[in-house]
Order: sequence, then C-alpha cells, then structure tokens
Amino acid sequence: MTAHGPPHFDVSRVAMLASLSLDEAEAARFQSELPTIVAHFAQLDELDTRDVPATAQVQLDRLPVRADQVTPCLSHEDALAAAPSVEGGGFAVPTFVE
Repeated sequence: MTAHGPPHFDVSRVAMLASLSLDEAEAARFQSELPTIVAHFAQLDELDTRDVPATAQVQLDRLPVRADQVTPCLSHEDALAAAPSVEGGGFAVPTFVE
C-alpha cells in the first residue's frame, strides 16, 4: 500500500506477462481479488523471519543419488503401436512452429 492509497493493479497486464488468457468475467473477478492477495503478502512481509532457516532452495548435495542402471524398456515397435499417429518411423505430432 502506498501513502496515497492502495495501488492499482492492471489484471490484463499481469495476465499478458504470465501468458494467460482471461475472459471478461475472469478479469473482473481477478481485478477485485488481486489487491487482497497483494495486501496479504505485504502483511507477511512485515514478519521477522531473520531466525527462520531458508527452506525454498533445494540442497542438491544432500539428495540421495543412485547408480544408473540399464533396465528393459519398450521396443521401438511397441512404443509406436500405442501412438495415435505415426509418420516416418516416429510419433507424428501437430506442427507448433511455423
């Protein structure tokens, strides 16, 4: 919150930045909910967390590691037999890049 009142949130801009498509009803609903959500995070930001250990980062050096082992898998023919569409000896997928 600013000294001049609550900030204005442009839901369409936030949706565009997040690559989301919202219809008018969704945009209106989120436009009214977003200030409440941001206010909640502002309230959380006021908490003293200096003595709370960080837990958001994954410590890869502490994860159990197992040796890679070759195991039986589907044959090429069996994998393609379950495909809805096959072309040129592989899975046929719709074009998504022109």
